[in-house]
Amino acid sequence: MAADFSKYIDLSIFDAEPGDIYFDAIEAARLTLPEFNLRVGTPEDAIFQAAAYIGSLSIASINRLPDRLMEGIMNILGYSKQQAVSAEVDVTITLDSYSGGTIPAGTIFSYETLFEDEVTEFAFQTSTTVVIEGIENPGPEDDLPSASVTVSCLTPGIIPPITTPGTELNVISAGTNIFSVVTFSNFTNGINADEDSDYLSKSATYLRSLSSAINKSSQLDAYVISSYPDVVGRAKSYDLTDGDPGLGDISVPRQSNVVTTFLNTNLATVETDENHLFVVGDVVTLENCGASFNGQRTITGASDTTFSFVSVNTNSGSTSITGTASAGIENPGNVSLFTYGLNTFLTSTEKETILLDITDRSVAGLSFNVLDANLLTMELVASIVLDPSFVQETLQENIENNIVAYLSPAEFPFGDDRVRKTRLISLISNIPGVIYVESLSITGTNNGWLPQFGDDILFLNKGSLPLISAEDLTITYTLAPE
Repeated sequence: MAADFSKYIDLSIFDAEPGDIYFDAIEAARLTLPEFNLRVGTPEDAIFQAAAYIGSLSIASINRLPDRLMEGIMNILGYSKQQAVSAEVDVTITLDSYSGGTIPAGTIFSYETLFEDEVTEFAFQTSTTVVIEGIENPGPEDDLPSASVTVSCLTPGIIPPITTPGTELNVISAGTNIFSVVTFSNFTNGINADEDSDYLSKSATYLRSLSSAINKSSQLDAYVISSYPDVVGRAKSYDLTDGDPGLGDISVPRQSNVVTTFLNTNLATVETDENHLFVVGDVVTLENCGASFNGQRTITGASDTTFSFVSVNTNSGSTSITGTASAGIENPGNVSLFTYGLNTFLTSTEKETILLDITDRSVAGLSFNVLDANLLTMELVASIVLDPSFVQETLQENIENNIVAYLSPAEFPFGDDRVRKTRLISLISNIPGVIYVESLSITGTNNGWLPQFGDDILFLNKGSLPLISAEDLTITYTLAPE
């Protein structure tokens, strides 16, 4: 049974200031003696102030004790709170003369990147002194002297990756005689520090893992995130799901009622009572539809209320029936884990390491597959009415940044089966300066979405996340009448 720290740890801050305690003490005294009037500079006032100061020290110490106690216990048990780690990248530093020179530790460079339509700057610095030897009697074909060194980001945590080799950094430190600084391809991103709530959840999962095997998807998700914080940013597992690329099925469960069947020249056509959510390539299971139709069938054609598949049987005319068609085959004994890294996909080696680990920690008989999250592109069209008293350019950028951030693999709720129109309207409406959302529509732009028959767009497969950029937003802004 997992240890319960709920009685001993409260992650909310309760550090009362001495001034607040002083005034509260005066009010408490007046409840007993209404005519009590504490005069400044009297011995009584000195006693009240001293008591308030001592009380604040006691409150602060007692308030911090549970946090330290829990972290100390977890350290003893072998689990440490994740501290922020800075990103690193190797660079080539080239001097501006053949005489060579020394690059001192702490030399600072900057990297500029366009993130959510805003130019963001990150500073990097050298951690060691770099000595670059000069070139005696250089010829025309000789390159300027250079050396390679690893630089680390001054902002700990995850930053936008430097994916292009040869990216040039700006020199911030003066007097270094540096001609250029360019990156290699071996960028290593940083790691964000654990928030208090994340640390509590990971600690509880770690304690469970010490005494029991992984047998629930919620256990598996928390275990992978807590055990591989340097490579895994998001994780979502699904029971009864075979993610084998060649044999498995990861499509979301769907079901429709069948009302009519028809078979002609080995092509079976099935009609449903309303718009179905089946697509070409789906493997559907038909029941109570007749011997020529029942069983697992692969769809070869589909419209809103009909779908067809190959069935080598005698022709049959249109027949009214009461049957069902289901997609998303449940496969007992199988678990599929979908992962997304730190703004990138995991490598094959990283996924193989995680697969071996969770297989070793799981109950006997379970078969696991570790897969990449499905990133699906989409478009958004909206008309929004704004408050004219706000700076319009800043407000519009804020709206678009919020939409792009929410519909990103890093923030969208992993496990939701759809992108909801109402949720986006609520998100936009809560931004200060937005009067109301006049209209909004969303559309999936690749094959990972189910047919859209309503305002929402639904994922075809489990483990899917949306992906949108500012170029995919078409927003018309209107000012409200003053």
